[in-house]
Amino acid sequence: MNLELRQVSDGVFATSRAAMQAEVADVIAFDMDGVLINVHQSYPVVICQAVTKYLEEVGFSTDGLAILPEETAYFKAAGGFNSDWSLAQGITLSFLVKAQVFGSRDAMALRRADPDIPTLARGVGQYGGGLSGLHRALENIIELSDLEVVLQSWDRTRITRLAQEFYAGDQSPTVFGIQNETISGPGFMLREKSLVTRDLLTRAPFRYAIYTGRNQGEAKFALSKAGLEGIIPDAAMITEDRGYRKPDPRGLQKIVEQLSPRLLIYVGDNLDDWQTATRYETDRSLDDPPCLFCGMLGGSPGPLAYSLFQERGVDLLANSVVQLLDWLQARQPQRLS
Repeated sequence: MNLELRQVSDGVFATSRAAMQAEVADVIAFDMDGVLINVHQSYPVVICQAVTKYLEEVGFSTDGLAILPEETAYFKAAGGFNSDWSLAQGITLSFLVKAQVFGSRDAMALRRADPDIPTLARGVGQYGGGLSGLHRALENIIELSDLEVVLQSWDRTRITRLAQEFYAGDQSPTVFGIQNETISGPGFMLREKSLVTRDLLTRAPFRYAIYTGRNQGEAKFALSKAGLEGIIPDAAMITEDRGYRKPDPRGLQKIVEQLSPRLLIYVGDNLDDWQTATRYETDRSLDDPPCLFCGMLGGSPGPLAYSLFQERGVDLLANSVVQLLDWLQARQPQRLS
């Protein structure tokens, strides 16, 4: 735990080291979901809808959603699930494994069966997070031979396809380049709301970049809907379809190459974002600019975020981008005087 972390402004917490370094910060790189865009009514719901629909397609009985949107936060807190499609795949796999173990296709009963969702997610975190951590956690409840049988029936491509269609709806061809096969109508992406304004970003004396798990279509749609198009240079918008997936620090390195900052601040809401910045700091040469990580509260890990970030010794925490930029801007005169 970082005992130096203290409140330095309304909604902003920093160590003394970070407060000093922030005076020379000139480039802010953002994750999107939970940072620039409120996705509480989109991705978590999409995950649950895709899991439930897939289970129905393979013969499970359901009575409502197999998992609730707020329960996805347990897996986000475990780390390794920056991709919501991977999370939908992982949650589905847990149901398939339980079905094999308990000999039932009743999704509601399996949801309550041990290990329950919080317990399973904690196990995933203990094994390093993500799908690999989930595999290891599930090995504790199923024979390896039975797990192999389940894995052969686990159609990750179909689960991703369902999630994309639920997310983009009729705009799937534009956003993902796919034709709707199952889901039609408005997508859940239309429920997203901006957490920042164009005026906020343009009046602050910083340059901006994005490193997100979204693809270009998802990212550009969200920025356009939020009125933020044109603020982020295309070359500094690092999306998954450009070949970088967090926690790969090369996404931040590409931003550094494009914008040549004195000091970079990467703002993210989950442990994958923190790990990305940490790996950048570990890998960078002495000629590369330093990077501070700012943990954004209220994102995908929900109420668990503050303790998760504090336990890992982050240098900055903020309740919102608005409060973070206000604090950073207030420090600029000290640097320029």
